[in-house]
Amino acid sequence: MDRKLMQLAKVALAAGLSLASVQPVRAQADTPTGVWFAGGTVSDTISAYGGAIKALPGARLGKGLALRGSVNGGTYHYDGATEIDASYAGAEAALVYQISGPWGWANVAAGPRYTYTDLSPDDPGNKRQGSRWDVGLQTDGAFDGPAWRLGWIASVGPFDGAYEARAQLGRKLGGQKYRLGVEGGITGNPTYSKTMAGAFVAASVAPNMDLQLGAGATFQEGRKARAYGSIGLSKVF
Repeated sequence: MDRKLMQLAKVALAAGLSLASVQPVRAQADTPTGVWFAGGTVSDTISAYGGAIKALPGARLGKGLALRGSVNGGTYHYDGATEIDASYAGAEAALVYQISGPWGWANVAAGPRYTYTDLSPDDPGNKRQGSRWDVGLQTDGAFDGPAWRLGWIASVGPFDGAYEARAQLGRKLGGQKYRLGVEGGITGNPTYSKTMAGAFVAASVAPNMDLQLGAGATFQEGRKARAYGSIGLSKVF
């Protein structure tokens, strides 16, 4: 592994170990005000993220305004004049508006986003190379019924053209301690686009803490389908 990729891996690992997609708020004696989250995906590409969301004074987790901070990093490939290997690391801050009720919850967020992208070999035609600032626009949430949950997360950088969307449909089992379901999504930017489809299992592994594991396949034009594995961890506080 080259030095740039080692540095990227350290950023991603630090994100995964120290920081948090937002999971549902569980009933507890004290009103929850935040959640940390971390996770990543491994396939022919690598990605990892971590962060936290914290309700502002006068609000609580799931209702009112909150602040979210996150970091991310990863690698991907695309075809230019030749095959280009890309590695990136970034950070984002956002103001979040939260709503929730018996139907589930939803968040909408906006804020500054910074990304540094390194390409090997250099691709002068790729405007994403080097340091870039953008506005991150995101929504996430779920329709949460007694037996099923339909969740989503989607984000876009309107100036860079980076986008990501994912949906999950899960069946609750074991007194709602577990969820088993299917997921699908798409991610990319003006240089590449990749779709994914798979299955996941989620479990409550500690008070107010959820662990999720996923596996499936990714699909990208000009490449054979590639297997992926994912992990996510979150804790309400």
